[in-house]
Amino acid sequence: MDLDQIEKLNDLKQKGLISEEEYQQAKERILGAQPQQAASAPQPHTIMQTNNYDYAMVLHLTQFCSWLFPFLGLIVPLIMWQSKKEDPYVNEQGKVVMNWVFSSLIYFLVSLVLCFIVVGFFLMAILFVCSIVFTIMGAMDANKGVIKNYPMSIKFFDVRETVRTAVVPASPQN
Repeated sequence: MDLDQIEKLNDLKQKGLISEEEYQQAKERILGAQPQQAASAPQPHTIMQTNNYDYAMVLHLTQFCSWLFPFLGLIVPLIMWQSKKEDPYVNEQGKVVMNWVFSSLIYFLVSLVLCFIVVGFFLMAILFVCSIVFTIMGAMDANKGVIKNYPMSIKFFDVRETVRTAVVPASPQN
């Protein structure tokens, strides 16, 4: 089976789909891999590690905890952010989440006051929809490695957003 995998790798290298370096790394992984039976057996005291993209995604999604108990959507993300603040990526994502949590709290309070003239009810409905959409969009961006403030978010914390470079097609030479 290892020979088949190495032959497939060699074909990919010959076609130019992978570089020599990628070929060597993959070959070392195949040859250095443990047998399937030993790899599938659970190891005692194995520590599961998640990458920081997954952690940041969950950090965004914990805002939905406020549906279970009021202010839990503020407390849980705050605790998660502070527990991994030393990681620069998680720190930036935590700032993004806190900017939106504090902004939406302010928007909610303003809407609550405006409920006396009926407009507040519409604003609360819009805020509810925006909170769902923005949170899901933020979680998806965080899982892709993108740092981006939510739309309509007041910037309480300075966030270094990911710079997106535009791909400009080459102009034809005349």
